Amino acid sequence: MTTPQALKRTVYVGGLADEVDVDVVKAAFIPFGDINDVQMPLDYESQKHRGFAFVEYELAEDASAAIDNMNDSELFGRTVRVNLAKPIKIRDFSTRPVWSEDAWLTKHAGETLGVKKDDTEEGEESKDEGKDAEAAEQTAPGPNARAPKNPQVYLDIQIGKSVVGRMTFVLRTDVVPITGENFRCLCTHEKGFGYQGSLFHRVIPGFMAQGGDFTNNDGTGGKSIFGVKFPDENFTLRHSAPGTLSMANSGVNTNGSQFFITFQPTNWLDGKHVVFGLIVSGLDILKKIEKFGSKTGKTSEKISITACGELV
Repeated sequence: MTTPQALKRTVYVGGLADEVDVDVVKAAFIPFGDINDVQMPLDYESQKHRGFAFVEYELAEDASAAIDNMNDSELFGRTVRVNLAKPIKIRDFSTRPVWSEDAWLTKHAGETLGVKKDDTEEGEESKDEGKDAEAAEQTAPGPNARAPKNPQVYLDIQIGKSVVGRMTFVLRTDVVPITGENFRCLCTHEKGFGYQGSLFHRVIPGFMAQGGDFTNNDGTGGKSIFGVKFPDENFTLRHSAPGTLSMANSGVNTNGSQFFITFQPTNWLDGKHVVFGLIVSGLDILKKIEKFGSKTGKTSEKISITACGELV
């Protein structure tokens, strides 16, 4: 992960909670593109991670998309910082990882994209490094050049009589704007109807939790903000991680308001259901929901959405 080409595809993820591991990081970042590697440096005394990770993508544009959408997002209750990883100055062909010296962390861990170095620092660097930095800025533009962030929405969950907590999702409106906007509006109720008070009527452990039928609460109802049904937008995003947010349907071009959240990767649904989001906080709540499901999908307790909306 230390070649100049790899660094343009590698993002730094900081502010990680103790509960986060490599699998969680990969699940959170894989929707933006194919990942080559995930590294979480350990503290050798405690054997716990040091609160940050590096994610290397196949493509530089995927790294840029991850930065645009995940920077300042919430993961396990913590706001994470996502920037382009910038190396310390080392010899060519060195295998030393970029995080091997605390000096690098002090200088770059919290650095914000788009902040240019002063003339003195630039003069000390080689011409090759200057070209690399210029290319990196073009790949991952700074805040002033970035497109609007994808929205984040939340669902507050009650199981039986117990309020269990909140799940937060990022909606991939950069890929599926129509589908994402439908879900966002149903969370905010700005069209006069939506998910508040509705149930997760079907929960199958090891598979998914389905909800969104706010008219009948049994899987036979619901409606979109565009009418009863609307067409499949595209199948670009995949069911590749736990917490994937996808549209439930009864066939081709039959999207309404019903959706499901996966408990594990469900690749056999790719090309059949439109993926439009991913859980970024509340994976523990999703696991609690899973415990109240059954092989038939019938829930042992009433699982309801008590409140929902958009995080702004």
